[in-house]
Amino acid sequence: IFRGDFVEVTREIIDGFRNTGGFDMLGSGRHKIETDEQMQNSMTVCAGLGLDGLIVIGGDDSNTNAALLAEFFEAQGCKTKVIGVPKTIDGD
Repeated sequence: IFRGDFVEVTREIIDGFRNTGGFDMLGSGRHKIETDEQMQNSMTVCAGLGLDGLIVIGGDDSNTNAALLAEFFEAQGCKTKVIGVPKTIDGD
């Protein structure tokens, strides 16, 4: 999110993934949010998109990022709520 990479999910996009499980649609990333600049960029992207919520799906690192973002957003008065959903393909 801190890089501003996103796709608005439309009916047409979903139709292309129907009955395939959807994992390819979600994609995968190994980016850790480690700096204040990345936190700020994440908040700027979410605010610019007008997001009420951000759902982070992943394992330990992803959910740590989600928790850190949630705390940062709250402290900064950002309206975007962050939710972490545990899911891993690594088996951890």
